[in-house]
Amino acid sequence: MNNFDLVGEAECVWEVQAICGEGPLWVESESHAEQSLFFVDIDGQMLHCYEENTGGHRSWELDEKTGWVLPRRNHEGFVAGCVSGVYFLDLNSGKRTFALLPDPQESENRFNDAKCDRDGRIWAGRSHDPETKATGCLFRIDPDLSYSRWDGPYICPNGPAISADDRTLYHVDTFSGTVWAFDKHPDGSISNRREFARLDSQTEGFPDGLTVDSENRVWLAHWGGGCITCFSPQGERLGVVQLPVPQITSCAFGGCDLSTLYITTAARNLNLEEYPLAGALFKVDTKTSGFASPAFAG
Repeated sequence: MNNFDLVGEAECVWEVQAICGEGPLWVESESHAEQSLFFVDIDGQMLHCYEENTGGHRSWELDEKTGWVLPRRNHEGFVAGCVSGVYFLDLNSGKRTFALLPDPQESENRFNDAKCDRDGRIWAGRSHDPETKATGCLFRIDPDLSYSRWDGPYICPNGPAISADDRTLYHVDTFSGTVWAFDKHPDGSISNRREFARLDSQTEGFPDGLTVDSENRVWLAHWGGGCITCFSPQGERLGVVQLPVPQITSCAFGGCDLSTLYITTAARNLNLEEYPLAGALFKVDTKTSGFASPAFAG
């Protein structure tokens, strides 16, 4: 039971058994005919789509580990962050077009998570795989495909997320248990890094993906903690959404009024007899709402 008046009970909507489900993205057509939640299975090298209106689902095999897909402004398909770089992805034809690789000197890095800001820039972390060296960084990718490094090094950067007013960027250093907040400026720069929240890995697990609602509350997934914690914009803990599996990876708002919180999970190294819903996609009805994901302008 959740003792948190902003949310209902978590419901499993797809027992997909993703090895490492991540990067949930709500996509809605202009006619509202299609309302779908896309997410990746990084380790399984799959892209999944859950169709809310019908409860149906589709899946696509991917060429390599892929940490995220994001929509493109004025273009069909997605932009995707993979081991070997950023690609433009056309699901209809299956064509994948290389765009850039920001850290060619780090052969063991891969993209792990990303979000777009209002101006169509991508904020994305590169993570070391197998997560033993601090070679990862937070990058900004601009619409002209130029890129710049803004924070690091990290072993496993996570998040990021951007506030509803586009003035704060949140980024996660998973292995230190820290969620950082930055001031975000109209020119695309960030400054004033400060600790927003910290988890005790022994009792709460590790911070993973996160999202922000329309009231600038932050919703943080706990890898190994079996829950989502909701924080006020000031970092106060407001409540917890409990899940029946331990490895919670990320969350995103969706649904016709963007009040449904979709939650991805991971089955990696878990006993499925003990946790039969590990790797499933969950949803929770809430009394708040998110906002549509901006698209990449490149």
